[in-house]
Amino acid sequence: MSFKIISTYTSQDGEQDGILFRISEVNPEWEHKGILSHITTNLMRKGYLKDDQSVNIPNLIDLLNQANIIIKKESDNFSNFDTFFSGKIEFPSGKQQDIYIAQNETGRFTIMLPEDY
Repeated sequence: MSFKIISTYTSQDGEQDGILFRISEVNPEWEHKGILSHITTNLMRKGYLKDDQSVNIPNLIDLLNQANIIIKKESDNFSNFDTFFSGKIEFPSGKQQDIYIAQNETGRFTIMLPEDY
């Protein structure tokens, strides 16, 4: 049995629709470094954007570090990779929240809230 793809929705589509934020917008060098590429804008609104909607870079770096720690722990020090990870992070407000980290079509990962999945 074969299936015909009817449509696709790429990370680039998500960026254009305002659903995804590409982390390399903060630092273009991140485009080819690391395993994380996007964050949902819903998650970005949890303390990673300032009142003027610019990125709060220290908070964003903390989020990226927390996501990397989850992946490192769940992948046995990056040696046993999967396409999906989950764990708990601390928002800038101090509130703890589960997040999902899912591989996207680029081969890299998008960080999101469970309701964004």
